[in-house]
Amino acid sequence: MTVTIFTVTQVTALVRSSLSAVPELEDVLVEGEVSNLSRPASGHLYFTLKDAGAALKCVCFRGTLAGIPFRTENGITVVVHGRVDVYDQVGAYQLYADRIEPSGVGALALAIEQRKRQLAAEGLFDESLKRPLPLLPHRVVVVTSPTGAAFRDVCNVIRRRAPGTDIVISPAVVQGAESVSTLLAALERAQQVPGAGVILVVRGGGSIEDLMSFNDADLARAIRRSILPVVVGVGHETDTTIADLVADRRASTPSAAAELAVPSMAHLHADLEQRSFRLRQAARHAVTTKRRLSENLSRRLLSASPQRRLAGMRQDVDLRAHRLLSAVTARVGKMRRDLDRDTYRLQSATPRHRVQLLRAEVAARQQRLAALSPFAVLKRGYSITVDSKTGKVVTCSSASPGQRLTTRIADGEIDSAVAAVRRQGENA
Repeated sequence: MTVTIFTVTQVTALVRSSLSAVPELEDVLVEGEVSNLSRPASGHLYFTLKDAGAALKCVCFRGTLAGIPFRTENGITVVVHGRVDVYDQVGAYQLYADRIEPSGVGALALAIEQRKRQLAAEGLFDESLKRPLPLLPHRVVVVTSPTGAAFRDVCNVIRRRAPGTDIVISPAVVQGAESVSTLLAALERAQQVPGAGVILVVRGGGSIEDLMSFNDADLARAIRRSILPVVVGVGHETDTTIADLVADRRASTPSAAAELAVPSMAHLHADLEQRSFRLRQAARHAVTTKRRLSENLSRRLLSASPQRRLAGMRQDVDLRAHRLLSAVTARVGKMRRDLDRDTYRLQSATPRHRVQLLRAEVAARQQRLAALSPFAVLKRGYSITVDSKTGKVVTCSSASPGQRLTTRIADGEIDSAVAAVRRQGENA
């Protein structure tokens, strides 16, 4: 019996021939989870499809990969179309993919979700970056197709709500392969329009394929870089694009975008009238409150006015003056009567008796003067302390340590110096 020995190349060729004999492997759809994903510098995509029972190596060449809208990632389940063949260099069979689609979801929808995650990681959807819209812009720039219904709807709404607002169109293609580049150029032109206050990026409804231009990452970044606030109104109310998410304000339709951009003048006038009415009411209330407060303070001030006290003080002064005058008059009258009596007694007395009366009078007056004399106070044990230099009476407020003093007592004077000063109430 003859034994045939094959070379590796021959065995590989036999395997390839066996695989080629199976028509199903020339046009096959395989579903599985992506793992071991690799993107080398060549631009090709290498990965493994696996399920619970087996694994299949796959390759997608660079030219084919450029036509796949979404980004293949580890862990997602995909359906891959292609052919199964042998890779001679490693002696393994693999699936050569010419189409990759996500399992259970459209490729465009998955591409949009992946792009959203990427732009969210860049911070483009951050609410703190969104700018407020001007209250009443003088000029509105519309980025859209000049022939589409969206532009006509925007013009009708703005002219109805704010007839004095200028409308400028920055034309762009809103669908197709060239739409993104024209939208970027139109957005750049819109920012150069003199006096522009806000930019509207709008288009009518369509399929997900029709709206893909507004899911472009470059357009989203351009909207965020805009120096003017941007309102995006693309499609219908249920359509939400990446441009909607990154815009300063999102509108459900082009008409709604126009309503966000300009206020209704009628509503503004009504609001102004209402605010003016409330302001007048508040002003009247404030004036009334202030007037009442002023009147109350005036009454309190009048009750505490010095003029009223001055009138009473004047009466008191008049009364005291009258009493003083009466007392002086009575004293003078008494002195006159005493003088007249003494004069009469002197005139009627003999010279010798008159001398006695005068001596008695002098003695009585000397006694009264002695009683009022400070020296009589000194004799009772009191003293008077004066500054040795000035002779002025010394008090605690005028005394200072080291000051020379002279103390007068009943039978002489004592010189001393101040050692310390203690006012009344202070501890020794």
